[in-house]
Formats: sequence, C-alpha cells, structure tokens
Amino acid sequence: MEDNVTAFLVRATSTGWKKGSILAVDAGVHLAAIRRMLETHKQSRPWEPEDLVALPPRNSPRKPVTLVDGPFEGLELPNRSAKANAGYIHRELIECLLLTHPHLDHSSGFIINTAGLPSTRQKRIAGLPSTIDALKTHIFNNVIWPNLSDENNGAGLITYMRLVEGGSPAFGEGDSRGYVEVCDGLSIKTLTVTHGHCIEKHAYRSSAASPNVQSWSPKISISERSPRLLPSAYPMQRNSSTASGLGEDSRTDTSHDRCCVYDSSAYFIRDISTGKEVLIFGDVEPDSVSLQPRNYLVWAEAAPKIVSGSLGGVLIECSYDNSRADDLLFGHLKPQHLIDELTTLAEKVVNCRKGAGASSKRKRSSNGTLSVTRNLPKAARHHSPPVESPSVSPLSTRSRRDHYDPSGTSPVRDGPIESKVSRRRDFTLPLQGVKIVIIHVKGELKDGPGDGEVILEQLRELEEQAALGCEFVLASSGQSVYF
Repeated sequence: MEDNVTAFLVRATSTGWKKGSILAVDAGVHLAAIRRMLETHKQSRPWEPEDLVALPPRNSPRKPVTLVDGPFEGLELPNRSAKANAGYIHRELIECLLLTHPHLDHSSGFIINTAGLPSTRQKRIAGLPSTIDALKTHIFNNVIWPNLSDENNGAGLITYMRLVEGGSPAFGEGDSRGYVEVCDGLSIKTLTVTHGHCIEKHAYRSSAASPNVQSWSPKISISERSPRLLPSAYPMQRNSSTASGLGEDSRTDTSHDRCCVYDSSAYFIRDISTGKEVLIFGDVEPDSVSLQPRNYLVWAEAAPKIVSGSLGGVLIECSYDNSRADDLLFGHLKPQHLIDELTTLAEKVVNCRKGAGASSKRKRSSNGTLSVTRNLPKAARHHSPPVESPSVSPLSTRSRRDHYDPSGTSPVRDGPIESKVSRRRDFTLPLQGVKIVIIHVKGELKDGPGDGEVILEQLRELEEQAALGCEFVLASSGQSVYF
C-alpha cells in the first residue's frame, strides 16, 4: 500500500543527533512516516505550560524533553507536536537522500516534501547518473513537478550528486578507497544491480534507450513466453553505436527487437569512525534469471568484509513467496532465489577464509613467534551480539542452475550443483553473525497469514537446509535495527 513502501533512515550512532547526521535511503514515504514514529515514542517528561515560553532563537522548552525509546531515542525535541518535530528532523537532521533507483515507490515521499518546508540550505539527492537523469527528465521538469533543482534554471532547493559506479578511486585510501562521504559520519560505495527488464520488446536505434535502461540483444532467440528462461545459456551482446557499423551500411535501418535491463543500486554504507558497514540493496532480481547478472559482483565485494567482521548486515528485498512464477517476478526476488544469492555469498566467504588461512600459515612459518587468531564460527546459531553502529530504521529451493566463480570476475555455468548435505560439510555456517533484513514485501489484500510471515518461514526453512548460518529479520514500519 502507498503508506508502506521503501524508505530508510541511517545514521552512525557515534555522531549523536547532529545537524546533517541522518542519511535517507530511498523515500517512497517520508514525513508522514516520521510523524507516525514520533507519535509512538515515550518522552523523558511531559510537556508543561512553561515549556511554551518563547526562548531565543526559537521556541524551545526550559528543560530538555528527550525521547527515551524507539528509533529516535535520545533525540531532544524542539517542538511540542509530532508534525512539527518531523519537520525539524527533515529540515535539520536529514542532509541527503540516497536513491537506489527512481521508481515512485522509492522516491515519491521525498519529492512531494521538497516544496513543503522552508530551509536555509539545499537538500542533496545522490544516485547513479542514470537515476539523476531520470529525475531531471521525468520528475523535476516543470510538468510532473516544478524544477526545484539548481540545474536548468531551477529554483535551487535541491542539488544532485552523481555517484561513480564501483566508487571513485580519487576518494579514500586503503579499505576505505572508493567511499565518498554523503553526510556527517557516513560514507558510501555504489554498485549497480539489475532490476528486471522491460516486458514488451522495443525497437532501439543506436543508444537512444531510456537513461535507466541498457539494451541487450541475444545471439539466438529466447522464448517470448518466458524470456528469462536460462539466460546464461544464451551469450548476450551489448549494443554498440560505433561509427563503423561493423561492416554494415550506416544508412541501413538497423532497428532490432531488443530486451532492455533496468539499473538499480546496492550501497555499502560505512560508519567512518568505526569502519562498520551495512549493505542496502534497491530492487533487484536474481542472477539466475537475469539477462545481465551483476549480484555476484556485490557478493564478491561483501565477502571479505564479512570475514573481517566489518559487514554485519544486509538489507535486501524478497517481494514474493515461492508460489510466484519466475516470469511474474518483474525484477524481484522470492525465497528460493534469495537463498541461491546468499549461497553465492557464502561460497565467496568460504574462499576468502581459505585464502586468509593460507596467508596465516605462511606468516607463521616465517615467524614462529607470531600469534594468529582465526575467525572460527561460533557454536550457537542466530545469536550475534549487536554492534552499535550504524543503525537503520525502516520507514515503512530449487537447486541452482548457475553459480559464479569465487573470484567474482564472471558468471559461469558448471553443470549439476552438489547437494546441500555436502555444502554443510564445506560451509560450516559461513554467514554466522550476519543479519539479513527482509524488505520490500509486496503484500496481497486478502485474508490469511501475512505475506511477510510466509516469506520469512520459507527463508528459514531453506536456510536450515543450506546451512548458511545467517539470521533473518522481517522489516516493519518504524522498526530500528542495529549492526
């Protein structure tokens, strides 16, 4: 429903409630959801008549009134009403909106609120260049919404921040290389993932595709009834608009039926002071059915972070339960596909640990006095101690056909996959201590058990078989999660 779509508030708890310390990640809902959360908080004390006396520079209580529970615990309230305090949070604490992709269920709340509140500084909208181009062309264009940006002679209330795919090498050094600071205490690195493809076929000329889609043409035909069936069996060739035309007459009409894939994002968000990270996906489809599989690159980036202990949580969608047919997923995940993706991550974690173990043995042989502590999995499952930063607040199996080589360079097809029993022996709960937060559940308006509960039950059953060791948490509106 429209009041329960994707939106998160992320902060590094080490920074406190400073100005500009909250990062909004997607904003399908925004102020209304913040107001609802504030209405459920407990205060350190009730408001009193003398609290309403005007004190410069603004109306504020004589004694601080702070929130003592919930996502905004510890926040000192400058106003009496929840709606006024929601405005304060948006105006003073939220400096940047990080968009995974421009679909309305991820952006409309922030867009509508851009014109509603006075402010003394610009708001930043950060995202891939394709996301920014879509907002400029289709939203802030003086047709759908006023041009409130500082580009194309706009009003200047917002400014765009175009992020570099894979992180800019000009920023950071060491393990923070490629991370760019987006608000007080938080830096991010961006990777592109695939959010399905267009249902209908399109005739494309050169590179005239929409800025958020990339068109690909298979070398052999794929069934119209099920265009995603075993895509890895069909080599994909990216369209080129080179002048030579590869020997073709440049005057010839070279329009073809082509499939276009839609770009979304995955963000590694780092607490600058502690190095702790959380990984947040936008809408994403499984590599096993994608026309352009890219998730394995994200898992390759995530695996060493899990081994080092810096990455403690992943927020990823699981929109439907396993009864949903693959050709009706529309660029989303269901439990069997999510377990397949997490198995790919687990394989990479295992390989990283093997590499670290080999390195440790070499060091011990060269220096007998060196003590090495290995990161062995704990005996207990699903009981990892919470880490206090960063925090995230939501405002709102079949056998695998393909898997990917551990180096993270390219997808490969290698025939039958070993049974889950043999995986148990090899893996030894490789994702122990990792919290997987399930987001973007598409609920159906019907009686019966909630869609989220069904999905969660299926995930836990499949995880038990795969022996991954991760903990699943179902996100809910107003929930606060610490990593």
